[in-house]
Amino acid sequence: MPCHWDYRKLKILLERESFPSMIVDLDCLDENISNISKNISTADKKIRIATKSIRVPDIIKYIQKKGGSNFQGLMCYSMEEAKFLSSLGFDDLLIAYPTFSFNDIEIFFSLTQAGTKVVSMVDCVDHVKAIEKFWNRFSSENNYKARVCIDVDMSYRPAGLHLGVYRSPIRIFEQFKELFDKISQIENIEISGIMGYEAQIAGMGERNPFSPLLNPAKRFIKYRSAKDVYKKRQAVHQYLEEEGFNLDFYNGGGSGSLLSTSKEPWITEVTVGSGFLQSHLFDYYKDNTSVPAFCFALQVTRNPEPGYYTCKSGGFIASGETSPDKSPIPFLPDGMNIVSNEGFGEVQTPVKYTGSEEIQLGDPLFF
Repeated sequence: MPCHWDYRKLKILLERESFPSMIVDLDCLDENISNISKNISTADKKIRIATKSIRVPDIIKYIQKKGGSNFQGLMCYSMEEAKFLSSLGFDDLLIAYPTFSFNDIEIFFSLTQAGTKVVSMVDCVDHVKAIEKFWNRFSSENNYKARVCIDVDMSYRPAGLHLGVYRSPIRIFEQFKELFDKISQIENIEISGIMGYEAQIAGMGERNPFSPLLNPAKRFIKYRSAKDVYKKRQAVHQYLEEEGFNLDFYNGGGSGSLLSTSKEPWITEVTVGSGFLQSHLFDYYKDNTSVPAFCFALQVTRNPEPGYYTCKSGGFIASGETSPDKSPIPFLPDGMNIVSNEGFGEVQTPVKYTGSEEIQLGDPLFF
């Protein structure tokens, strides 16, 4: 950790703040932005910021400003979020998850009509038909096309196993070709991009201190999976090239797979979110170059017995199975340990404390 994380200074900083609070060290954030930008610019790729991993508009703007021309667009979780971010001046918004909501599609149309570039994720004809049904109601009044991105599954399936996430049903090239050809024939729909997210690479650290015996197997899986992903995305690219079809973007990657993804010549942009702030999960990646840039604070509200302090509220945990590499870890002051039979709770988090700092009710503890 950088030397300027100081418990007493942070405690003073939060004297009048509400809890839970998140604290971001801008020097560390700057270092991460610079490192990520250098890694990606040498590969001639753009960076799309994953807003779900940041969630603070001012920090998103800060990253975009610092990153400059290397940064292009945002990956959002929902249409409602895209609407909110658009109202703040953000543009080029890729919605990472499909929707059937009438309200979402209405927002999609209104943002498109207003000139905001919004792209909705699809992975089947039904997704497209839901959008088309709404668009057709206004087809006589406008020439706006609904921009969509086809989500191609990048999970790794050796010998019948499934390694990755359950997202898109488009698992083989023939399925992609069939869907692409069908969407291409729909009048009010425009295929703007392709996304292939390799979660089994981006979401698995191969230097995990909590399961060291599994690390060699993880390295092997990531190596084999990267070769498999390369072939899948290459096949899609070659087909589009043969058809003379030009995409606005070809998206791949995550904070945990930037280097391998950026080596693929057909990829035009990579997605980065957690890598800017560096939650401790990413400390356990071989190719990690980021430093921890944030922590969060909970307030001590109870002292149930000597040496134990209970904080109101709890931590936030990454997607997937809860494990030590994803659960928050005590940071400041030194000498904190989480009570194992409670952990980080939804309403309270007890801590066993053996450090030298005097803790009072109302004080913050940092994680």
